[in-house]
Amino acid sequence: MKILLSLTALSLTLALCQGFCTFSEHKAEIKNGKPVLPTECTDPYDGSKHPFGSKWNTAQCMECTCSESGMDCCSRYGGIVDVPGCKAVLNRNTCKYEFYKLDDPSKPCF
Repeated sequence: MKILLSLTALSLTLALCQGFCTFSEHKAEIKNGKPVLPTECTDPYDGSKHPFGSKWNTAQCMECTCSESGMDCCSRYGGIVDVPGCKAVLNRNTCKYEFYKLDDPSKPCF
């Protein structure tokens, strides 16, 4: 019984951990023969510039943070994406999943 309970808890934990993060360190550029570190972060999705200490949301549903050590971007969506009889669709405007019936995609599940 303990094994079944442990497996159930593990399954729920894995189902809830759908988000992800990436970290990219700053890369030095060589200027006048010397390495120079950047003084800002460049958004990997749209190329916009952001100062150290800033935080922003991208159109790809990522939340990014810029620091002197690099840039950290994490997904703004996550959670359970497997609902029996339903299809999960990411709404890029709200960055949340919406669920629609498999047999009639025009009808929401909830």
